[in-house]
This record gives sequence, structure tokens and C-alpha cells, in this order.
Amino acid sequence: MANPLVSLRSPVPLIVAGIGIAILVIAVVTLPPRPAAPDPAQTPTLDDSEVLALVAHEMRSADAAARVFSDGQVRFQDGSWYISIGPAHFHLSNRNRIVVADDPPAIQLQYRSGP
Repeated sequence: MANPLVSLRSPVPLIVAGIGIAILVIAVVTLPPRPAAPDPAQTPTLDDSEVLALVAHEMRSADAAARVFSDGQVRFQDGSWYISIGPAHFHLSNRNRIVVADDPPAIQLQYRSGP
């Protein structure tokens, strides 16, 4: 019968296995984490002109809608679109795209029926 490389009563196989497992655990813990996928709600999905079109669609008069296109300034921050038309401010979220008037000049602009 062939002699085994190491005696079955020897602690060497357990020590080698323990060292191997310890090195594996250290390698797994110290690896850099995978970068997280960006949140779709935090990345802009519309063009500035599309945002202005959404806001203009909510205006009650053609003059107000034309003013949105001519004077509207758009910015995207923290998952929401912010639109300024002179003193009037609107916002809409990237997720639900509901236009909200933020101040009295915005309400006046939105519901104004004539020039």
C-alpha cells in the first residue's frame, strides 16, 4: 500500500485549508465594490425643448404658451426639471412629468386667458 503524503493525524491539511480560506476572505473583503447603476429618475430623459413643450401644453392661452417657448429657461436638478419664465417658476419631476406652478406669477401665467 502506498504511503500517503501526509498522515491523516497531522494538522497540516487543516492549517493549509484555514490559511487558504483566510486569504480568500481577505481578497473578497478588500476588493473594490462594483459601481452602482445610476438611478433612472436622477438622469435627464427629456430635452429642454420637450420640457418647454410640456409646460406650454398646460397653459390656457396661446399667448402664454408662446411666452413659455420664447422666454422659458430650463434646468435639471435632483430628478426634477425647473422652468423659469420671467418671474414665474414651474417644476415637474422626471418620473411623473406633472407640471406644477410654484408661485403666484406662475399661476397667473398659466390661467391667463388673454394677452
